[in-house]
Amino acid sequence: MKHTVLILEDDEPMRFLLDHLLKDKYNLVFKNDGLAGMKYLAEGNIPSIILSDFVLPKMNGFDFLNSLSQSGMFSDIPFIMVSSRSDDTFKKRCMDAGAKAFLKKPFDPSQLQKLLNTVIKSTVEN
Repeated sequence: MKHTVLILEDDEPMRFLLDHLLKDKYNLVFKNDGLAGMKYLAEGNIPSIILSDFVLPKMNGFDFLNSLSQSGMFSDIPFIMVSSRSDDTFKKRCMDAGAKAFLKKPFDPSQLQKLLNTVIKSTVEN
Protein backbone atom coordinates (compact mmCIF):
# COMPACT_ATOMS: atom_id res chain seq x y z
CA MET A 1 0.00 0.00 0.00
CA LYS A 2 1.35 3.41 -0.97
CA HIS A 3 1.18 6.19 1.59
CA THR A 4 -0.33 9.50 0.49
CA VAL A 5 1.87 12.59 0.73
CA LEU A 6 0.22 16.02 0.64
CA ILE A 7 2.80 18.40 -0.83
CA LEU A 8 2.36 22.14 -0.45
CA GLU A 9 4.60 23.72 -3.07
CA ASP A 10 3.94 26.59 -5.49
CA ASP A 11 7.17 26.40 -7.51
CA GLU A 12 6.61 24.41 -10.72
CA PRO A 13 10.22 23.16 -11.14
CA MET A 14 10.23 21.96 -7.51
CA ARG A 15 6.84 20.26 -7.99
CA PHE A 16 8.21 18.51 -11.08
CA LEU A 17 11.30 17.37 -9.16
CA LEU A 18 9.27 16.10 -6.19
CA ASP A 19 6.88 14.28 -8.52
CA HIS A 20 9.78 12.64 -10.33
CA LEU A 21 11.50 11.61 -7.08
CA LEU A 22 8.49 10.31 -5.18
CA LYS A 23 5.72 9.18 -7.55
CA ASP A 24 6.81 5.54 -7.70
CA LYS A 25 6.76 5.11 -3.94
CA TYR A 26 3.92 7.41 -2.78
CA ASN A 27 0.52 8.70 -3.85
CA LEU A 28 1.20 12.40 -4.28
CA VAL A 29 -1.28 15.25 -3.90
CA PHE A 30 0.04 18.70 -4.80
CA LYS A 31 -1.48 21.97 -3.60
CA ASN A 32 -0.15 25.47 -4.36
CA ASP A 33 -0.63 27.01 -0.92
CA GLY A 34 -1.76 26.42 2.64
CA LEU A 35 -5.36 27.45 2.00
CA ALA A 36 -5.71 24.87 -0.75
CA GLY A 37 -4.13 22.33 1.62
CA MET A 38 -6.64 23.15 4.36
CA LYS A 39 -9.50 22.81 1.85
CA TYR A 40 -8.17 19.40 0.81
CA LEU A 41 -8.13 18.27 4.46
CA ALA A 42 -11.56 19.78 5.17
CA GLU A 43 -12.97 17.68 2.33
CA GLY A 44 -12.16 14.59 4.40
CA ASN A 45 -8.81 13.67 2.91
CA ILE A 46 -6.24 12.48 5.45
CA PRO A 47 -2.73 12.04 4.02
CA SER A 48 -0.09 9.89 5.68
CA ILE A 49 2.27 12.87 5.83
CA ILE A 50 2.49 16.51 4.76
CA LEU A 51 5.56 18.01 3.12
CA SER A 52 5.35 21.80 2.96
CA ASP A 53 7.47 24.61 1.65
CA PHE A 54 7.66 27.56 4.02
CA VAL A 55 7.19 30.31 1.42
CA LEU A 56 3.75 29.93 -0.13
CA PRO A 57 1.12 32.40 -1.35
CA LYS A 58 -2.09 33.05 0.63
CA MET A 59 -1.07 30.93 3.65
CA ASN A 60 2.59 30.08 4.25
CA GLY A 61 3.83 26.75 5.53
CA PHE A 62 4.25 27.95 9.11
CA ASP A 63 0.70 29.34 9.32
CA PHE A 64 -0.56 26.07 7.82
CA LEU A 65 1.40 24.10 10.43
CA ASN A 66 -0.07 26.24 13.23
CA SER A 67 -3.60 25.68 11.92
CA LEU A 68 -2.91 21.97 11.64
CA SER A 69 -1.48 21.75 15.17
CA GLN A 70 -4.46 23.59 16.68
CA SER A 71 -6.98 21.39 14.91
CA GLY A 72 -8.27 18.36 16.71
CA MET A 73 -8.81 16.41 13.49
CA PHE A 74 -5.49 16.99 11.73
CA SER A 75 -2.94 17.55 14.48
CA ASP A 76 -1.69 13.95 14.31
CA ILE A 77 -0.68 14.12 10.64
CA PRO A 78 3.14 14.14 10.49
CA PHE A 79 4.51 17.35 8.98
CA ILE A 80 7.88 18.12 7.40
CA MET A 81 8.82 21.77 6.81
CA VAL A 82 11.03 22.54 3.82
CA SER A 83 12.80 25.88 3.61
CA SER A 84 15.97 27.61 2.48
CA ARG A 85 15.84 29.41 5.81
CA SER A 86 17.71 27.26 8.28
CA ASP A 87 18.69 29.31 11.30
CA ASP A 88 18.31 27.49 14.60
CA THR A 89 15.59 29.85 15.88
CA PHE A 90 13.43 29.20 12.82
CA LYS A 91 13.95 25.43 12.98
CA LYS A 92 13.07 25.41 16.69
CA ARG A 93 9.96 27.48 16.01
CA CYS A 94 8.83 24.93 13.39
CA MET A 95 9.51 21.96 15.65
CA ASP A 96 7.78 23.65 18.60
CA ALA A 97 4.74 24.26 16.38
CA GLY A 98 4.50 20.53 15.66
CA ALA A 99 6.74 19.71 12.71
CA LYS A 100 8.25 16.23 12.94
CA ALA A 101 11.24 17.22 10.81
CA PHE A 102 12.88 20.07 8.95
CA LEU A 103 14.55 19.85 5.55
CA LYS A 104 16.82 22.61 4.26
CA LYS A 105 16.71 23.59 0.59
CA PRO A 106 18.55 22.73 -1.51
CA PHE A 107 18.43 19.11 -0.44
CA ASP A 108 19.85 15.85 -1.64
CA PRO A 109 17.05 13.69 -3.13
CA SER A 110 18.17 10.66 -1.12
CA GLN A 111 18.01 12.78 2.05
CA LEU A 112 14.35 13.63 1.28
CA GLN A 113 13.43 10.00 0.65
CA LYS A 114 15.19 8.84 3.81
CA LEU A 115 13.47 11.54 5.88
CA LEU A 116 10.02 10.65 4.53
CA ASN A 117 10.62 6.96 5.27
CA THR A 118 11.85 7.72 8.79
CA VAL A 119 8.96 10.03 9.69
CA ILE A 120 6.33 7.69 8.24
CA LYS A 121 7.80 4.67 10.03
CA SER A 122 8.04 6.49 13.36
CA THR A 123 4.57 8.05 13.31
CA VAL A 124 2.22 6.40 10.85
CA GLU A 125 3.12 2.76 11.19
CA ASN A 126 3.16 2.70 15.02
